[in-house]
Amino acid sequence: MQETFSKALLALPRYREENHFKSWLFRIGRNEAIEIIRRRRRTVVAEAPEECLGTDPLLDLQPAAREVMEQKERLQSLDKAIAQLPDAEREVLALRLQGDLPFKEIAQVIDVPLGTVLARMHRAKKRVKSLLENESNK
Repeated sequence: MQETFSKALLALPRYREENHFKSWLFRIGRNEAIEIIRRRRRTVVAEAPEECLGTDPLLDLQPAAREVMEQKERLQSLDKAIAQLPDAEREVLALRLQGDLPFKEIAQVIDVPLGTVLARMHRAKKRVKSLLENESNK
């Protein structure tokens, strides 16, 4: 993240105002992440889904231990299913769910047409659903 902001600061004079700043910054971060992965020569899995979920203090009612275990198992299954997605689909899913970006901005960030982003998201959702159904049938 530090490298992303450092590079963004250096590139600020080249920023065009017709672009959304958030998309521009995400693009720099994405490129930096890809560069780090290339240097390390290994795949980096996105954050675990449980790290993305916030807790509402008003709803924190200390659920039963069984419910906690079931939720943990569901989150682990979800994490496992997401990890099995192709990189392109996992990237769109992460930008949409974790980055909270609209599809149009995701298309700008990863430099593909909007239709491609929508198709990748659709395929990712279908694959995750199928993987989770297969997991529950075991």
